[in-house]
Amino acid sequence: MKKILGLFVGLAFAAFTYAQETAITFTDAGAGYDPASTTVFNFEFSGATTESITEASALYGDYFNVTATEAGEVHNVVVTLVEDTEMARKVIGRFLATATSHKTPITAGGTAYSVREFTDAYLVYATE
Repeated sequence: MKKILGLFVGLAFAAFTYAQETAITFTDAGAGYDPASTTVFNFEFSGATTESITEASALYGDYFNVTATEAGEVHNVVVTLVEDTEMARKVIGRFLATATSHKTPITAGGTAYSVREFTDAYLVYATE
């Protein structure tokens, strides 16, 4: 009986561990935020590791640089554009989708957005 109970507890723990997802908060959102004048973007990732953030950003070095600093339970992540282009801004959305497994919303200004909605609202701007 102890073995069955121990197995059940172990499986439940493993399931809860894998069920945790990365939560991302865009900390620049707020009054006065203007995507057209911004080339540095600040995020908080919870439920992620420095290694997973670095791995997710490794393919995008031509577009932006990522710096992740552990701060207790969260990582402060700074994304700095290499060149300010629309494509580079859209690629940040790809990075965020990779970091969140494409399903976790990104919180900005108290509102949860899908990666695409967030990219359209906070990263890419109309250049008329």
